[in-house]
This record gives sequence, C-alpha cells and structure tokens, in this order.
Amino acid sequence: MHDETLTERLILTPLDDPTPALVKALFRIQSDPATWEHLPAGVDADIDETRRLLEGYAASWRRLGLGWWAVRLRSPIDELPAGATVGLGGVAVRDPEVPAWNLGFRLTPAAWGRGFARELSKAAISAALVAQPDLPVSARALTRNVASWRTLERAGLSLRWEGDAPADDVLTSGMPRRVYSDRPLSPALLRTLIALG
Repeated sequence: MHDETLTERLILTPLDDPTPALVKALFRIQSDPATWEHLPAGVDADIDETRRLLEGYAASWRRLGLGWWAVRLRSPIDELPAGATVGLGGVAVRDPEVPAWNLGFRLTPAAWGRGFARELSKAAISAALVAQPDLPVSARALTRNVASWRTLERAGLSLRWEGDAPADDVLTSGMPRRVYSDRPLSPALLRTLIALG
C-alpha cells in the first residue's frame, strides 16, 4: 500500500488496493446520475463497473508508483463530515501504449464549487513530475463542461486541441472535446489522446 497524500483540505488515498467499503463509497459516486451531469452515459450501472475502473488505477500504481486516489475531507465542510469520501481522481497511465499521464477527477455534487478539484489536480501534477517526469500530464474534458476545463487551466495545463470526439467512441461520439497538457505534445501523441475520446 502506498502512502496517503495530504493537501490543505484533502486526504488522498491511493486506489492501489481499495477495501470493499471504499469500493462501495466510490460506487455511490460513480452511479449517481448527478455526478455525470455532463456525460449521462458514464454512470456506472453496477458495482462491478466501478471495480474494473479501480483495477485500472491499481495497475498504474503497480507499474509506475502512482495512480488515482480516493478523495476524503480532512475537516468537516458544511454538510460534509470529516473523513467523508467525496470523489476520486489524480493521474494514471491505464494503458501502457499511451505514454502520458491522464489527469482526471470525479467528485460528488455536494463537493462541487469549492476548489477541491483544483487542489487535487495540483497535487496530482506535482506527484507525476516526481514519479515519471518524462511523461507529459494530459487531460481531456468535454467542451460543454466549463467548470472541468477551467479547473485544468487553473491547475497549470494548457489547451492543445479542441474538436469532436471520434465517431466510434461509445461515451463521447461526436461531442466537442478539449485536450490539455503540461507541455507541448508530439503530433503522434496528440492524435493518440484525441482518439481516446
């Protein structure tokens, strides 16, 4: 088990070997349609989908010493108690064929609008630059999800491409998307990231 990371307001727990209780807590977030306001097709229909997602992040932890975290609160904030699991996110390389960190975050709506995603993103970018500094940090966001891509920009990433997702992508077919990174990308890597949808 890797060490937890503490930020000003968050406890970031590695998703390298999640407990059944943590899987259930993350499934509640992943299966909540409100969490997926901008991408309704992304809702996890059953807990096995969440387990498969977490297995991908665990693989990144095993290969590279870094992956996504479960996000918990250090202190109570309004109706959210200290220790509450409010989401997941970080950086991971889930596909060894894609030589870039993928930064992402998914928070329960009760945690939106408080700067948690930016706090998490900055911690993830810093961790990536320590774990594998030669890999660029990239992120993809739906153009219509303004809060998400503004968070990426505030965390220090720059827009590298905007256009429609590939027609054959199950979740985002034809939706306008944005690709961000912490450094210029080679044309081949940018094409690969675009093809991910």
